[in-house]
Formats: sequence, structure tokens, C-alpha cells
Amino acid sequence: MRPRYRSVVFDLDGTLADTEPLVLGCMLETINGHGHAVDEELLLKYIGPPLPVMLNNMLGLSAEQAQPIYLDYLRRYEDVYMPQTRPLPGAESLLDALCEASVPLAIVTNKREDAGRKTVELLDWTDRFETIIGADTASDPKPHPAPLMYALEILAGEPESAVMVGDTDSDMGAGRNAGFAAVIGIVGLRDDEYLRRFGATDTAGDLAGVQNLLFDS
Repeated sequence: MRPRYRSVVFDLDGTLADTEPLVLGCMLETINGHGHAVDEELLLKYIGPPLPVMLNNMLGLSAEQAQPIYLDYLRRYEDVYMPQTRPLPGAESLLDALCEASVPLAIVTNKREDAGRKTVELLDWTDRFETIIGADTASDPKPHPAPLMYALEILAGEPESAVMVGDTDSDMGAGRNAGFAAVIGIVGLRDDEYLRRFGATDTAGDLAGVQNLLFDS
């Protein structure tokens, strides 16, 4: 198989790592524990940006009001939820294929960089990625193009030959805003129509489908 792109940038949660139920569970427990009544349906409407941005969009909380919730979430997630992280089906074979083809890889997540690195270490993927960019690494988080462009600098890549793979509107928007050649959305958290509205050029139902889009047979 021949790779179609010279650089691949992945989101982490819900894209390569099976963390969606962990993230949602921790958010529900933390936010409700601080006296705000939210449910999973409401969270799913706003998930994607960093939690402080979500809390502003969802509950109108200022950065100052959101900070104690955010810090509590980070502690709780690392101590209780992160150890339960597993790869999504197809992640290992996809990363194997890309590494065997010598395609440089990066992760751009809206987690903090240290949390992203710990997740990747837990999955034993550290050697597979040239860099891991978090919400606090570049000037702005996704959907701003800054973290993707920073990743490309490290990969020595160009937008015209790069692809972004993710599962949220923030991922799609970041890829579009960075001018990537392709933006692949994984259907699940969001449907095909939604992902395309925010910038997906292609969609797949799972990582096996993503692999088909990343390689010429």
C-alpha cells in the first residue's frame, strides 16, 4: 500500500483512544459535583473544545468560575479515569501501517499537553509520534490552525500534503483552517453531515475505514 499523504495529524480522544465514555463520565461527575446540573445529552452538544471553553459555552461560566471545576476534573481524570484508557479497534494496525510506510505522525489534542503525553505513554505509543501538541502548547487550541501548523513544523510537512483525522467539529475546523489537503472525520460522536459542515472532506465509520482513505491499495 502507498500512503496518500506525507504527514498525518491525529486527534487523540475518540479518534485513537477509546476515551469518550471516560471523558464524559468524569465531566458529569465533576461538573455536577460543583453544583451544576448537566446530563450526557447536554455535554455531547458542547464537547470538543477545552473544558473551560465548554463551561463558558454551555453554562456561561467565566474563566475564573470554570477554573476550580477544570482543576478538579484534571485531578479526577488522571487518578481515576485515565488508567482505564484503551486503544480503539483498528488503532494499532493503522499506526503500524503508517509507521511501516515511514509517514511522520503527530497528535494534536485539546487536552493539556502533559495529559496527552501521559495517555500516549499509557498506550505505549510514544515512539510512534514525532510530537504531541496540547491545548496549552500553541497560541490557541483547535479549531484554531495554530497547533496543526506547529505540528507540521516539527514534522517538516506542508498543509498541501497533510491530513487531519478526528471526530469533532474542532478537529474538522482546525484541519480546514490550516488548509490541509484532506480532513477525515470519524462518524460516531458526530454524524457525517455534521462533520462535513465543519470541514470534513471525507468520513469513515471506524479506523479501518480511515486506513482505506490514507492509503492507495
